Parts: sequence; structure tokens; C-alpha cells
Amino acid sequence: MFNIIKNKINNLEKDITKIMKNGLNFSFGICLFSILILVTYQSFFAIPDLYYIGLILFKTSLTFIIQFIICGFAFDTIKKQMV
Repeated sequence: MFNIIKNKINNLEKDITKIMKNGLNFSFGICLFSILILVTYQSFFAIPDLYYIGLILFKTSLTFIIQFIICGFAFDTIKKQMV
């Protein structure tokens, strides 16, 4: 199972890999920012809106991470089938 996933990652085209890496870096940055907001809420302020903003950003960043991975593999598969 892990060998299949490893082979698929190694066989991705360079352009798709670059887009996936940039997308994952962007999503990870949003994730860190949301964690910073949640820690700020927990430590200093007890504003409920701050909590909900941090929670929504965290959910959004995780969704972006999953979408970049799945869409990268799907686009690579479609592109290879068209050629």
C-alpha cells in the first residue's frame, strides 16, 4: 500500500508537483495562522468571535490540504490518460 502511494508520488509530473508543494505551503501557513489565533484566544482574550475565526481558518486550511493532494493526483491521472 505504501509502495503504491510512494510510486504515484514519484511519478507525478514536475509542474503538478510544484503546484502541489506551493498549495501545501500556502495551506500550512493558513493552518499556522489559525493555530496562532486559537492560542491567542486561549491565553489572552476570551472573545468568542476570535475562537470561531480560528476554527473556521483551521477547517479551511485542512480542506485546502486535502483538495490540493487529491486534485493533484486526479489531474496527473487525467493528463497522462489524454496523452
